[in-house]
Amino acid sequence: MQGSTPVECEVLNVIQGAGIWPDCDDKTQLLQAIQKLIPSATSQRQYFTEDGQFEVPDGVTKVRATVVGGGGGGGLNAILGDTNKQSEDGGASSVSLNSTVVLANGGEGGWSALTTSMAAAHGSASGGDLNLTGQGAPGGHGNTTNTGLTGGAGGNGGFAIKDLSVEASDLLTVVVGAGGLSDADTQKDPSGNYGGDGYVIIEWF
Repeated sequence: MQGSTPVECEVLNVIQGAGIWPDCDDKTQLLQAIQKLIPSATSQRQYFTEDGQFEVPDGVTKVRATVVGGGGGGGLNAILGDTNKQSEDGGASSVSLNSTVVLANGGEGGWSALTTSMAAAHGSASGGDLNLTGQGAPGGHGNTTNTGLTGGAGGNGGFAIKDLSVEASDLLTVVVGAGGLSDADTQKDPSGNYGGDGYVIIEWF
């Protein structure tokens, strides 16, 4: 069906672009087309700060998963001589669909002061269209005493982004990694900073 004026042609293009066959007796087709097209062109998102599942809505064929690993805990200052102690690693975050896993590992926990191994490794990432090491949640800062003893900083978490082809009602499993605690010896010296928590964002159009 073709319009006889430019305006009619524009309206018909919108209606047909929404997959609706033009019907001269139905005066609501332009509204139907707008309501159908706008949700598909607008990004919607769900944030996860804890483990959960995401069910793909009707009409959605692709989602984007942003996955951020937790940061490692900051190293203690070792004022009581607790050397070669390591704070907690950050937790890994992931999104899984069938055999596909998008993973952002947590950063390594920082070491206490006076140790010979001060550098904590950043978390890596895998399974994404974009995989970055150390670009996720920040590691905790090592604590410094008034005598100048400083614990090593925790490693940053990994970061991954993946576009996933999906079908309605598919279930994506979401795991969110917590930031590492500065618990090399919490009874004696709990002063190191904790790593940042990971998170996951699911976007669809």
